[in-house]
Amino acid sequence: MIKKKNIALDLAYCIIAVGIMNLVLQLIVYPIINGRVGEASFGNILYFIGVMNILSPAFGLALNNTRLVTPNRERTENYDYVKILSYFSLASVVIVLLLSIFNNNFSVVDLVLFSIVIILALVRNYSSVEYRLSLNYKRQMNFYLIISIGYLGGLGIWYVTRYWQFIFILGEAAALFYIKITGRVFNLSNKKTSIYFKEIFKSSTLLAASYLLTYFMCNLDRFVLLKCVNSEAVSQYYVLSLLGKTIAIISGPINSIVIGYLTKDKRQITKNIFLKCIFLMVSLGGLFWIICSGITPIYIKILYPNLYTNVLQFNLLVNLAQILYFITNILLVVVLTICSTKWQFWVQGIYAFFYLASSIFLSINFGLYGYVCSAVISNLIYFILAFVVGYKFAGRKIR
Repeated sequence: MIKKKNIALDLAYCIIAVGIMNLVLQLIVYPIINGRVGEASFGNILYFIGVMNILSPAFGLALNNTRLVTPNRERTENYDYVKILSYFSLASVVIVLLLSIFNNNFSVVDLVLFSIVIILALVRNYSSVEYRLSLNYKRQMNFYLIISIGYLGGLGIWYVTRYWQFIFILGEAAALFYIKITGRVFNLSNKKTSIYFKEIFKSSTLLAASYLLTYFMCNLDRFVLLKCVNSEAVSQYYVLSLLGKTIAIISGPINSIVIGYLTKDKRQITKNIFLKCIFLMVSLGGLFWIICSGITPIYIKILYPNLYTNVLQFNLLVNLAQILYFITNILLVVVLTICSTKWQFWVQGIYAFFYLASSIFLSINFGLYGYVCSAVISNLIYFILAFVVGYKFAGRKIR
């Protein structure tokens, strides 16, 4: 039986670690880069960091979660996953090279170094499966702390070389070194694939496709509002959604705990248990909605007084959209443990198509208000789809 005390402690470990890593990036690394290179160059750097934040977790976490939920995972080989990692790494580098065609501000050296960053970050996102398999979240906390220290150390190399990529290269490499000395996911005593290789490759590829959609959709507002409304609308939606999106950072550690314990626990998720999970998620979401909706006007009044009057009317709706997105992503992790990965792909695919189409149409016709309505409706549909799929498969003897 899994102890609730252990779950709470593990969740605390994860939130602390991820929180520190994000604070290091947002409060130290990014401001220092911006201060040294200037706004224009920093914008180019952020573009590539955005690419990294889509590709690396999409491919890395897809393989990570696939290993956790694969039936007979004890019979699979490390080489199965390492081989798929090489495929995903190659695909990521090809995508980076294609995207570089539209950005002429980077040299060949920049692109080579950035490709190394992408590969290291991708492998790092997969490698944390080591601690999720063993439920050793204290070591996972150390893992993220080492990344943070590596980023800070990388600042020194950047000052000498002027290549910002070394900040991330050192951080990601330090984390992988820690994995190497404390874990076994990269031990290749048997350099042959298992009979489950094709199944793992198919599942992880489908999951990666759905994750690519997810991480792209996280940034949809910036593209649609800029093209369909104006830059002011981008700023207004940004300040309104900032707190709600920050809450989403918590979903990473929560998802890690949820999928780790669900795949370790031998009890079947019945429809009754599934409904209890829904009640817990909705209650948690309601609490966060109240908190975010209450605090958002205060911080906007203090930090963005010029936007306060124009955005206040959208406060409740924007935060509702973000919270619906937050709880649905947690729900999908539960769904992933009880049915095939193809269902998650279809849920996220339908959500992405509807959100993209409705946001463009409503933004063109109704401006920022139209986009806000699209966000709420789309994320509500996202939640309903995840609920229907989860309830359908709850209690069945299939993954």
